[in-house]
Amino acid sequence: MHLLPFLARAVIALGVLVATLGLLRWHAPLLALGLATIVAGGAAGWAWTRARLTALRRWLHAREGAVALPGENAWDTLESELRYYFKQRDRQLRETRRRLGQLEGLAQELPVGVALLDPQGRLVEANRKAYELLAVEPDRGHGQRLQGWLREPGLQHLFASEGPSLRQGTAPYHPDPSRTLAFTVTRKEDGTFLLVVEEITERLRLHRMREDFVANVSHELKSPLTSLRGFAETLLGDGELDPEQRDRFLRIMHEQIDRMQALVADLLTLSRLEGQPDPVPPTPVDLDRLLASLADQYAARATERGIRLDMPEPESVTGLHWYGEADALGQALANLIDNALKYTPEGGRVQVWAEERRGEVAVHVQDSGIGIDPQHLPRLTERFYRVDKGRSRAVGGTGLGLSIVKHILHHHGGRLEIDSAPGRGSTFSAVLPDHPPGGPVARPGTGGDSPV
Repeated sequence: MHLLPFLARAVIALGVLVATLGLLRWHAPLLALGLATIVAGGAAGWAWTRARLTALRRWLHAREGAVALPGENAWDTLESELRYYFKQRDRQLRETRRRLGQLEGLAQELPVGVALLDPQGRLVEANRKAYELLAVEPDRGHGQRLQGWLREPGLQHLFASEGPSLRQGTAPYHPDPSRTLAFTVTRKEDGTFLLVVEEITERLRLHRMREDFVANVSHELKSPLTSLRGFAETLLGDGELDPEQRDRFLRIMHEQIDRMQALVADLLTLSRLEGQPDPVPPTPVDLDRLLASLADQYAARATERGIRLDMPEPESVTGLHWYGEADALGQALANLIDNALKYTPEGGRVQVWAEERRGEVAVHVQDSGIGIDPQHLPRLTERFYRVDKGRSRAVGGTGLGLSIVKHILHHHGGRLEIDSAPGRGSTFSAVLPDHPPGGPVARPGTGGDSPV
């Protein structure tokens, strides 16, 4: 079928040659034969052309669907078919560009960096986050070789392998080494690299906190459990114990059990506060009643330890209110007073007073203890953090008290302020708005050096 156009052209050429000879020689039969040959070749070529146009028309219909085509002429049919085909192609191209734009927009908004590198480690494409984390200027990044990152000891192995692979590594963020980045590099079959980079500083911090938490809880439980086991083995042994020794052992075991119960209770409280606490009720809490109750609770302990405990006179706090859960707020103040009594030496003084600020009410608990170095103040509310570990365990406590105070106050829209220095004691201030949740926004007041 494909030889037909060539044969048609050959027949037409032969007809032209014969007609030319007939014309030159004025030979009418020869001229007529040449013209007849030209007509025959032209007819054969036109028949082949029409057949090809019909096949093209059917192919276009099969790809794009049948359409109504105007005109009867084959060239009109071809023109209509081609117009329709190119119109459909343009529509598909516009749709493809639209979808590519959407994908590019999504890639630019990803919270992780994504970049494509050529086999030599030069930057081909990257999203905004990748430019930020790789510390590369977007307008100068294209084609730039990431020399600094490629030489990073923790990343060299990511780009050294041959063939398709997926490797991971970490490295410090170059502008700020205190931050850590995680890299995932996929080497593709064509030798290019797909790089995914994200910051994991906070993730590592939380991981360390979890590890420290488990270690601290284990340590806090190990001591009383070891003590209990030792006394239990002694009591169960064959040795004779006089009633006084037995009572002393049982009393120590009871104290250790109380210590573990207190630790578990504080852990449960902290877990509840750090999780999804209930909304704060807009219930007024009278500070005069709350502080009077705490005075009754701690008066005997202060007297027993030879410490002067000065609580505010009821009339000085009449009309002052906090809003929220009275029990939780009472626990926060109780923890502050309890800490003050623990770290104040015999003959010292613990003073509690309240004051109204601009839109806030603060309750201060001041002790005359040894004070705290300012470098420790930001970490005092961390779980199990102790300035002097030996002294802290000697005076008792779970190491969670201030952390609980901070979470209770934050949950109520307040804060804990700490002011302390070695040799002059410490002041812990619980500061809360003087209006219910959702009321007027409290203006910041003045006070402690270290809000927590």
